[in-house]
Amino acid sequence: MSVLSVFDGSARALEIARVVTRYEWSFLSQLLNRGDAAETRLPQPQVLCQILIELGPVYVKLGQLLSTRPDLLAKDYIDALSSLQADVPAEPWEQIEPLMREALGQEVDQAFDHFEREPIAAGSIGQVYRATLHDSTPVAVKVLRPGIEQLVQEDGRLLRKIASLASATALGASYDLEGLADQVLQAIGRELDFRVEAGNTLKLQGILGRSKFVPNGSLKVPNVVPALSSQRVLVLEWIDGHNILGEEAKAALTQHGSSVDAATKALLGAFVEQYFVEGFFHADPHPGNLKVDGDGVITLLDEGMVGMFDPRSRTTLLDLVLALINQDGARATDLLVQLAPPPAGVKVDRRQLQSQLQQLIASSFSKPLQELNFAIFLAELLQLANKVGLRVPGTIGLFVKSVTNLEGVGGSLNPNFSFTAEMQPLVGQLLSDSMLLPKERMMQFGLDLRSFSIDAPRQLSQLLRRFSSDELVFSLQLEGLEALRTSLERLSQRVSLAILVASLLLSATLMASLAQQELLRTVSEGLFISATLFGLWLIVSLLRSGRSGRT
Repeated sequence: MSVLSVFDGSARALEIARVVTRYEWSFLSQLLNRGDAAETRLPQPQVLCQILIELGPVYVKLGQLLSTRPDLLAKDYIDALSSLQADVPAEPWEQIEPLMREALGQEVDQAFDHFEREPIAAGSIGQVYRATLHDSTPVAVKVLRPGIEQLVQEDGRLLRKIASLASATALGASYDLEGLADQVLQAIGRELDFRVEAGNTLKLQGILGRSKFVPNGSLKVPNVVPALSSQRVLVLEWIDGHNILGEEAKAALTQHGSSVDAATKALLGAFVEQYFVEGFFHADPHPGNLKVDGDGVITLLDEGMVGMFDPRSRTTLLDLVLALINQDGARATDLLVQLAPPPAGVKVDRRQLQSQLQQLIASSFSKPLQELNFAIFLAELLQLANKVGLRVPGTIGLFVKSVTNLEGVGGSLNPNFSFTAEMQPLVGQLLSDSMLLPKERMMQFGLDLRSFSIDAPRQLSQLLRRFSSDELVFSLQLEGLEALRTSLERLSQRVSLAILVASLLLSATLMASLAQQELLRTVSEGLFISATLFGLWLIVSLLRSGRSGRT
């Protein structure tokens, strides 16, 4: 594939080529043709932002996604891309109205008591209007731009071509550009369906509603109007409020029995729950998305960008954060490799990783916690992970972005705010209250044990068959193959017995925790007794084997 093959003569491809050429084509040409990571250079941060804006929504989303990856880009690029927003003129109402009529299934004036035809905001994906429902409730109406799906489809095709071509270079191979392109297109695909944002909003609403750190509804998200929302139209409660960093917001918080410090702690507590308990979090809590109304209630806007952790990743991340705070470099190394495993075929020098990680921890935690910038520390951690060959998942980047925004808001509200110092007691409280889902951990253990019990005998059997093959017998006969075979068989028996004991204990534990009938409790006790007897037999067998081995 050549550079010319990317720009295949389509109108959109030629438009992209003209935009890039107008600024600085050499950097991309150098990347695609030579791929020398040492010589390849990006445009200056602000120039890069302008290129992406002119290229359109797919590339704006690429920039926004890159702003969550401190493992890939330097801080000046991260800062510039974090504020990247497409500044595009609004589509005229004549083009928007038929799309809304189709999405609503009725005329706009039938669905709303009042609808302002002039948008209050316009972006590359959609436009926002102000309206009023028939019950006098003010709402914000988000509408997709006409033709945006076709544009995204075409740009996605070209972006995949560029990523595939660049992946053949040294720089491209280092950064998994094809995976990054797929991540971008998945993210923008979700933005093209407002039902996703509606679902995110409702889920966060439920999380905040049951949060123990958010008293009396002091933190909320806008209400969704499901009856009028669809793939192309999203209707949300209109929020009147002040930027959380403004003086009006601080005055409102103070006047209604709260304080800036209490609001900051509630905000942080809610996000700690989202990270480590729920595994579902708002990924972009920058000041513009945090509004404070006249009653001192904080509203979290724009639920289009969220991060999600599966149970295993969530608990691993929590364990990693605790290991880092406790300055346990060895455990942090193991957890980091679990969280960001290297690509197939890449061998990581764990000893070197642990040494470098220990140095990073020592230099960062040599100062008081109040002076530690946790977001910068996490960014340096991800850069280290990428440097040694680990593949950092995109969700971890979103987590770091969320933490960065929170730490910035907290520091602006309170100069003495420390994310690390404030997070420690919150995590401790969650642990003491058993909110970190021990049942899920037990269930995960059970699944791991089940997988091991299925795979281990089969793998041992395969190993024994290999050792029993004619070829191996001939090669190993002089080394005492029969003794080795006997040892492996004995080992296989003991492993199987150990698996049986663990399975009995797990079954007994689960049955005891769930049992509501006398019969089940009796069966649970029987399983405990059986596991104990088998375990004692196994211990005795191991002790005898050890003595015989020494004699």
